[in-house]
Amino acid sequence: MNIIEFEETLAKMRFDHYRHPPVDILKTGFRPVGGMVADFAVAELDGRYHFFYIERRLQEGTPFYPGHEIYFGHASTANYFDWEVHDPVMLVRPGTWEEAHVWAPCILRRGDEFIMAYTGLNRYLSQDIGLASSRDLFDWHRWESNPISPCKDKPWAFWHVDRISSCRDPNLVERDGRIWMNYTANTKEGASCIALASTTDLKNWQDHGPILVGPSTGYMPRLEGGHGQGSLESSNLLWRRGRWCLLVKATIRNNPIHNWIFTGDRPDSFDFRKGREFWRGALGIEVVKDHGDRSLLATFTGGYIRFGEVDWAQPEPTARFITRKEELTAWQT
Repeated sequence: MNIIEFEETLAKMRFDHYRHPPVDILKTGFRPVGGMVADFAVAELDGRYHFFYIERRLQEGTPFYPGHEIYFGHASTANYFDWEVHDPVMLVRPGTWEEAHVWAPCILRRGDEFIMAYTGLNRYLSQDIGLASSRDLFDWHRWESNPISPCKDKPWAFWHVDRISSCRDPNLVERDGRIWMNYTANTKEGASCIALASTTDLKNWQDHGPILVGPSTGYMPRLEGGHGQGSLESSNLLWRRGRWCLLVKATIRNNPIHNWIFTGDRPDSFDFRKGREFWRGALGIEVVKDHGDRSLLATFTGGYIRFGEVDWAQPEPTARFITRKEELTAWQT
């Protein structure tokens, strides 16, 4: 073939591979060609499950290097086994509060509209939270009221617009006529925490302060990641069987647990001393689908999205990875 045929053929081969990557969902999971997955959101529309994820580079993956994590990857599946990768969404915007990176989306469906809460970082690596909406999960519109700034001027929070500050990983849940947003922050005492805000109209937010506080000492940075102790992050607040459940990713010194569950009667108060392991080998967790008291879950681990399940009716619900085809196929109905 001539050079024109060569280029056109090669481009088609590469884009076919990118759009429909080979996926062994039971053994390794899904990841996009050329990248790996971190915090993600999931939403269902017309029988397809759409995943929006931090797309992290494979080599020396880190949230903070310039040019890394500057959009959300977007992939969908109708049967959990076959995946299609779509164009990225929500690219960073130079000269704004979200000019350096975008992280950790979550999605709440309200009628025929999808509301995304997400993290943006400015040039100082100060983190803040904004909203976007979509009706088709492809065309997203940022809200003019962004950012929410739930930590700004709060007496309990360490947050500055002109230096690195934690205010990230939002999660939205609607319950009792309010929308609750839990997220990662830092206290003025130097502890990582999960904080909470709530609203009835997505415009006016009430601060509930920290709802789960980690240690105030012992944090251990490592250039390559895998810190000996790090933030409380990737949290998910759920209402299950008459109680609140808070799922949290956290590495604590001299503790083998990395994925925690805390339970309580209120959404605004959890005791770190009463946490236990929820899903061994998992990191951030999202609910994909419910069948009665059982939930199909997804997590990111090792840069891949994998599935698991949990029965909330158990005395101490514990999730596990799905490893057999028939188990995952059963969730198609």
